[in-house]
Amino acid sequence: MARKIATPAAKAASGNGKGPRSLSDARSDLIARAARNSEGAAWARSDPLADAKAARVVVGAAQEHAAELSRRGLPPVYCEAALELAREIEEHLISLPAAAVAARGRSPETADLLADAAATATAVRDAVLRVSRDAEGRRTARDFGLGQPFSARQPGHVLRALRQILAGLEAHQELRADLGVLPEDIQALQDLERDLAGVPGTGATLSDEQVKVLETQRALRAFFDLFAAKASLALAGDPEERGRLLALIPRSDERRHLRRHSGPDESLDAPAK
Repeated sequence: MARKIATPAAKAASGNGKGPRSLSDARSDLIARAARNSEGAAWARSDPLADAKAARVVVGAAQEHAAELSRRGLPPVYCEAALELAREIEEHLISLPAAAVAARGRSPETADLLADAAATATAVRDAVLRVSRDAEGRRTARDFGLGQPFSARQPGHVLRALRQILAGLEAHQELRADLGVLPEDIQALQDLERDLAGVPGTGATLSDEQVKVLETQRALRAFFDLFAAKASLALAGDPEERGRLLALIPRSDERRHLRRHSGPDESLDAPAK
């Protein structure tokens, strides 16, 4: 077996001995990391239930290398926080079938309106990513709603996306020319926003169970990122074990500002298998 990297004793996560000391501290750090990812218009789409189940396996693997990972800034409290986040994801998922029932009860006219609005919002968001690749691009993308939860089947999500797009076009006049947005396009967006605002289910979008799942899942993915980064270095001299540990993390459709956003996230609307 290859020799592991020998390193002097490491300090806590921050490198100054002031890393998270409690479950609450570790959880807060993961949530903050997830929020920063969102502010940078970066996120990952994956099955939340698969992530929750994998968290227990990943934590078990982390415990096998607890001493080395702790030296590198991933103390056991992070594992405790990950398990807590996994439990919360599963609890929130229980409430999601109600959203699917509501979707089945929509009239054909409402379903068509929602589909048109979601397709329009997705097209604009795709275009924004393609023409905002400069140093200010992440901020621009965030102004257009990139990085926010977005499901084509949730009227509230689509309505919020349309409003953010309209606000973004107003705030970034120079981008309108790059996008090729015409006055009639603005009018179409405004018409869709007005019509969709009258559809039941567009209220309380920031507190629905789907958003809670996504926010909790983002924090859990932040734990996976920390685990993968530290395990990669800790086991640099043991590629077989490193590969085994990294393979435990569910693969996700990585979405960053400089990469194509392929469309709305509908993974939470499908029944769990």
